[in-house]
Amino acid sequence: MAESEFDPGALAEQARARMRLPEPDIGTAPPLDRPRFVNLPAWMWIDEQDWEPVSATASVSAGSVTVVASPRRVVWDTGDGREVVCEVPGTVFSPQVYREEGSPDCGHTYITLPPGGAGARVDLTAVWEWAVSWSTTDGRGGELEDLATASTVAVPVSEIHAVVTDVR
Repeated sequence: MAESEFDPGALAEQARARMRLPEPDIGTAPPLDRPRFVNLPAWMWIDEQDWEPVSATASVSAGSVTVVASPRRVVWDTGDGREVVCEVPGTVFSPQVYREEGSPDCGHTYITLPPGGAGARVDLTAVWEWAVSWSTTDGRGGELEDLATASTVAVPVSEIHAVVTDVR
């Protein structure tokens, strides 16, 4: 290899290995310590401030490679055998945004109690997928294998029972 050339693939992998991506900071409504109720919508989100590209650069005397990981989507394992895929970080719950059908962009409704019954906890896992690309100072570029970070929290699932009485 001539002195003015460099191996962008090797440098890209080097930069990718040094890259530190944030883990999903999970937010929910109801809050994490309060139960989600069967047949009522729950909201899920990750910290929107972290929904930014992350980059790392590796250099040699002949040039450099910059690797950029861009948020692609969050895949939520809701702990009840279902999966929710969100292409956005999700909307933080507020009474002003609340809609009867639930989160405007990233939510889930539990339809049965977990095996442990009312109040049992299920693992709610957010897997944040990142698309990874690279570019060199001499104009070359390409794609690398996606990266992912994940967080898991245990959330209680319960149900509400109504009792109708005759009030005549």
